[in-house]
Amino acid sequence: MTNSQEVATEIVDHHLGTRLISAGEAPGLRETVVDLVAEAFPQQVETLMGQQLDLLTHPSGTQWPDAYLADESAAEDALQQAAAGLRVALARSGQMSGKAQIFERNASASLRDDPRAALRAELARVPRPLTRPQILEWSLDPAPWFTESPSEPALWPPAGLYSVAGLLRLPGGVAALPRVSGGPHEGWVQIGFAEGQLTPARRYPADEPARQIQIIVGLEADGSDTPSSPLPLAKAPWQLWTRPLRRLAPHLVETAAAARHIGATDQPLVALTDASTTTLVNAPLPSHGLGLPHFVLAPAVSVIAALGLEPTEGVCGFSLNDAQGEALVGRQWRGHLIHDGHYKPLLPAIEGADLLIRPDLFTRLHNIVGATRCHAGLRVVHQPAEQLSPIINTDDRNH
Repeated sequence: MTNSQEVATEIVDHHLGTRLISAGEAPGLRETVVDLVAEAFPQQVETLMGQQLDLLTHPSGTQWPDAYLADESAAEDALQQAAAGLRVALARSGQMSGKAQIFERNASASLRDDPRAALRAELARVPRPLTRPQILEWSLDPAPWFTESPSEPALWPPAGLYSVAGLLRLPGGVAALPRVSGGPHEGWVQIGFAEGQLTPARRYPADEPARQIQIIVGLEADGSDTPSSPLPLAKAPWQLWTRPLRRLAPHLVETAAAARHIGATDQPLVALTDASTTTLVNAPLPSHGLGLPHFVLAPAVSVIAALGLEPTEGVCGFSLNDAQGEALVGRQWRGHLIHDGHYKPLLPAIEGADLLIRPDLFTRLHNIVGATRCHAGLRVVHQPAEQLSPIINTDDRNH
């Protein structure tokens, strides 16, 4: 194997691995894509990517730029070029695919770089809200750990972090879940919250390491005194926001059965979706795509079924409806631009998301779970003092 082929293999696995697997690993497709990338790499990709990195990064920097780079573009072009001849290639090997239109439509759905999650996330973006449990109000000051003066010690970790160290549930139970204080969702209950705060390493005016905080809050149904999982989130497809549950999981749409399941089964009621560039432990990396946020939360499948929710029609972000109107929404935020001491584009120190539910539906869900089984799970970790990798895996290429 040549060096270009090795590099091409890494590029294809990194950017396209998930989609190739979801498409069923069509015979020869991955190999063809690798060959096309390997052919383009020394002639075009390597030069263009070098120019991009020179413009967007500092020679001593370690952070990948928040940009669509030549390697990802080359992988995408190679995939689409190879997939265009997939049906013919399969026919030559004796694998007939039936009707061409159906085959092309199914292949396209599996292999395309779907922009809808990123567009929905952009439509769901709001200015960074103040809504969060009272015990986490210290985290409203985003990145207090850098100091411009070498004579002043940097505050790390933030003093308020000690108030939640080791906690796996919010003190005070679900009563500690905050309510939105203004805007179109005033009075709604925040049943899910996720926020990452990152300050990159820098050397000037003083050496300071990269530091990071991640905060997770999620509603749980659990009959034990201590939660069975350290992270109060389930996993779910992001299409819960866009496709009716009867199409995604026809066997789970019966409302009474879902309510009985929630009332008797220990489970997180909030999920981290596969559109997030942050993944749960041992979860596969999500498909890469420009604009995907770190966190895209959703209600667990059982919650959607038990409350009889449907995706909101029309152009919107993350929104579910019931017979009375909008019932549950997901919000996104990103901002607080900072630098690492070099002359390079600023980076967002804050990435976050939350999940809001209408007050009457929160009461209904609380009754379904049961007062003694309804909890608010909590997990706060920081780095470098406490490594994040055992709990959450993040892709170091920030899309």
